[in-house]
Amino acid sequence: MTKYDSITQKVKNMYKKYPYPSPSTDISQTNELLNLLRIFEIESNIKLDNKSIFDAGSGSGHRITNVAQYFKKSSFLGIDISENSLSIANKLKKLKKLQNIKFQKYNIMNGVKTLGKFDLVLCMGVLHHLSNPNKGLQMLTKTLKNDGMIFLYLYGKLGGHKRMLNKEMISILLNKEKSNYQLGIKLARDLGLNKFDYGWNLNFKNKKEEDALIVDSLLHANEFLYDYQDIDNLFKKSKLYGYAIFGITAGTEGYLFDASISTKKKLSIPQTNISEKLKSKQSLSCYKLLNLKDKMRIMDLVYEPNGYTIIGFTKSAFENLSNDRLKRNFIKL
Repeated sequence: MTKYDSITQKVKNMYKKYPYPSPSTDISQTNELLNLLRIFEIESNIKLDNKSIFDAGSGSGHRITNVAQYFKKSSFLGIDISENSLSIANKLKKLKKLQNIKFQKYNIMNGVKTLGKFDLVLCMGVLHHLSNPNKGLQMLTKTLKNDGMIFLYLYGKLGGHKRMLNKEMISILLNKEKSNYQLGIKLARDLGLNKFDYGWNLNFKNKKEEDALIVDSLLHANEFLYDYQDIDNLFKKSKLYGYAIFGITAGTEGYLFDASISTKKKLSIPQTNISEKLKSKQSLSCYKLLNLKDKMRIMDLVYEPNGYTIIGFTKSAFENLSNDRLKRNFIKL
């Protein structure tokens, strides 16, 4: 029988009632992850077909089944702790007639030795919900092949500040009924707090779908938030060769990340541009003299991200990388 620590059990119980990103089997939803991987392919000249891909925390499977449908020659393993979420994921798999993905109930915190080795590990919006994210990342890096990469999406501390204040307000109002999600959802609606940041601003079609978004955003049983310094500390313990921030989200917008002054854009996609924020010659001149980590922190303070997409690299994966933007924003550990 699978053992869960108290925090993991609370998260499991929450997702049993409110699967994320949706309790629906509408196959048209949630292409953010697919779009991210396609952008990575275009920028990096790396093909993600014929790869083994591990999705750590698939939830209801909406995102990863869309990815598996697109990368038909790759093989996928999706895991989650919630039987209800996995039931929806398997229904989506059947509806989409996918033969290249399988789902398995699994707790990352119990170790990953039996899962195998993968070219690519995805842990998108999951690590920050674990009872011990540092240990979770160390577990996941053990599943990487020698030339493997891991993609993470982590909540941002600076841009998530207002959401956390709203979450605290609801928690205080709930008083002794912290686990009364129905009351919490009603309070969120009554207070007009069902306005969603990036990641939750999905096209929900009914109250049940919106309920799941409210719970994940404002009533979650456990979450850690990160700024750049926290991210650097997290990766220092990962035993990876290094990492680069691929993109950030702020409000409801997503941006490719670049800490350099250069404004050249390879893609017609919004991209960070520090010269639009530090508009005086003096401030830009001072910025240019900073080391990369200090530039990263300035970007943090200027953009106040509510989320970060980060790629962790093994040594071989980085040596094979042709993406100039990621290379110039790479932090070697």
